[in-house]
Amino acid sequence: DGWLQALTLAEVCAWLCLFLRDARVQDLAKADLEPPRLSPALKQVFDETYNLAAILEVELDANLSLVMLDWCAHKDIARVACWMEAHMLGSFVKAVMRVVSYVDVVREVLLGLGAYETHNRLDGHMDQLLGGLVTNQSLYLRLVDG
Repeated sequence: DGWLQALTLAEVCAWLCLFLRDARVQDLAKADLEPPRLSPALKQVFDETYNLAAILEVELDANLSLVMLDWCAHKDIARVACWMEAHMLGSFVKAVMRVVSYVDVVREVLLGLGAYETHNRLDGHMDQLLGGLVTNQSLYLRLVDG
């Protein structure tokens, strides 16, 4: 129905997170850091997705979607850690990798549908999602002198 045409790359990634079940995110309302707000276009897509999920009796959770929106905007793993327990950060990395794969599939479908503008908007998704996630700094444990 053309839902994705009005969304940015970050919003498409956040929408795809609705379908991931593996990453556990704490209740964002209880965290010190306020989660990002949905744009009107993304809110409409979420509402329609939730309506379809209700018909199919599928449960969706938008917490990971909000974390993904924040990740795309700030690329700050410390912000992500405000919403996830430390031992779950690996799950967030897995979720990002899954979204990269899902965006690849969505791009192929968009080509098949002739939705070239939306397809092109999703260009550079690997840099957008993975940039800052794996760096030389993130590969080493820092020992802080006490």
